[in-house]
Amino acid sequence: MKMIKAVVRPEKCDDVLNSLCEAGYRAVTRFGILGRGKQRGLKVEDVYYDEIPKEMLMLVVEDEDVEKVTEIIIKTSRTSDEGSFGDGKIFILPVEKVITVSSGKSEL
Repeated sequence: MKMIKAVVRPEKCDDVLNSLCEAGYRAVTRFGILGRGKQRGLKVEDVYYDEIPKEMLMLVVEDEDVEKVTEIIIKTSRTSDEGSFGDGKIFILPVEKVITVSSGKSEL
């Protein structure tokens, strides 16, 4: 199993969630975050924004579903065909075990 953490633009988050749901990936955790990328923030005229609002999506999938899920996220969260600075990042981490609290069972 893998945990996928995707940082996306807030205005793209609902589209990404809808696309994941349509593809059968309904179990997602979403939370608002602040951060910056390699460009170190954003300058608009005389104002410098060091922390930019983003959304973090977190889901756990079977190993064989990682490529499909990441493709959905990339396709849905890009702001253009080539993508733009600030479109986000995807992090993929190994998951050792998952336990459902209500049943106590080790299952995804």
